[in-house]
Amino acid sequence: MLPAALRRWLHRPKRSDPRLLSQFFFADERVTRVVAEINGLDAELDPQQYLVLLNQLHLSQAHLLAVIERIMEECIPTQRHSRDYLVKFPEELLVDNLGNHMLFAAECLLAGTFIEVEEAEGAQLRPRARNLLCSLELVRTVLREQSLSQPGTYPEPVRAALVQFDRLFAEFELSYVSSLVAVKSPEEIYRQQEIIVLFCETVERALRSGYLTQEMIDGYEPLLMFTIPRLAIISGLLIYPEGPLSLERGPEQMSRVFSPFYNLLKKIRDLLRVLSAEELCLLERSLCAAESEDPHGPATPPTWGAAMPGVSERLAAPPATPLTPWQHPEPRCRGAGVADQLQTNFASDLRSILKTVFKIVASQGDPSEDLGTSSE
Repeated sequence: MLPAALRRWLHRPKRSDPRLLSQFFFADERVTRVVAEINGLDAELDPQQYLVLLNQLHLSQAHLLAVIERIMEECIPTQRHSRDYLVKFPEELLVDNLGNHMLFAAECLLAGTFIEVEEAEGAQLRPRARNLLCSLELVRTVLREQSLSQPGTYPEPVRAALVQFDRLFAEFELSYVSSLVAVKSPEEIYRQQEIIVLFCETVERALRSGYLTQEMIDGYEPLLMFTIPRLAIISGLLIYPEGPLSLERGPEQMSRVFSPFYNLLKKIRDLLRVLSAEELCLLERSLCAAESEDPHGPATPPTWGAAMPGVSERLAAPPATPLTPWQHPEPRCRGAGVADQLQTNFASDLRSILKTVFKIVASQGDPSEDLGTSSE
């Protein structure tokens, strides 16, 4: 048998080879070279070069993982571990380089460094981190050997190594993220899906009533980030009272997005019930036309009564009989405040909900970029 170095030189793939195993060979080679440079460098003597090499390592590892991901899609497309758990994660964590962050976290845990997790949780995650990194090394070894022999095929040992790595990666990812943030429960996911339905029904009703236009939706008007939740509160309390904003159930049965406002929603519902159809229409139109809050303005959100001068004056008139605290018009007219507070208190959840709503009701296009721009 030829020495490994000679065989590597004789069977080295060409850079122009488009096959994934050939691309893996050069991606893996680059990672190995950068690691060797880091190991041979004294960080105290040349800290600047050390930072440069760390950045190169980060980029080369991200590229290597991307190639492995493409290989798994080509080699074991029907044997991939389910990634349905990603729907439980906050949207800000769902970035392109999440996999690279997971491997970095695994390396830190294996080295005994607990950067983002408590020491007790880190100790529990450490065996998973060790298994994941060992599996990654096995994958790199078998893929490297295959790229030097037959880069166009995937024998059973290669497939088995990829299946194991995919499973261990998914298990570590779910466990690690769950230790960092509060992931959504299946019940919360279902409740937020109900809110998505409510928002979609609200948009359809607003289109029929002339409050919104399809052009506004297709253009992802920034004001819709405020308008849709405001109108959805009216729809959820009056038109679909048995939906996700049902007040016949306790706050613990509502989505975490609206449950903190349970008592205030009851007061808003009582206010809405005394409005005539004409006043309700005027209220909805006013909420659609109202400008979003100035971030440098008062912290108190605008009241619904302020958005309806006529109704506000009628409600502010001295009552014939003294009002109880919950009947006072001031707390009863803060529906827009509830909707607008979602932008701050539950920004990630609301963004995810609205993104899905836009995908459903928009004629075309991807709302992610526009939503990101409008939320800045």
